[in-house]
Amino acid sequence: MGSLFWDNVTLLLAEREMTFAELVRQMFVGEYHYPSEFWRLYCKLYHYKKEHFLPQERWVDRMAAVLGVDYAEFYRRY
Repeated sequence: MGSLFWDNVTLLLAEREMTFAELVRQMFVGEYHYPSEFWRLYCKLYHYKKEHFLPQERWVDRMAAVLGVDYAEFYRRY
């Protein structure tokens, strides 16, 4: 399930010509003040992606809002 989720996130990012860093930046806008705080959030999400772990539900909701897609889009098979 995690692998399918991250594959779909990668496809959605490619369709919107966004990088993973831009996605993380937009997800956590206003929640970090220093580059080290952003780096910590980026590394945590990248680790989830690399290991095919599903992120927290609130982070999935933020991804859906940033990418402008329905929650179910993350779990469809393309």
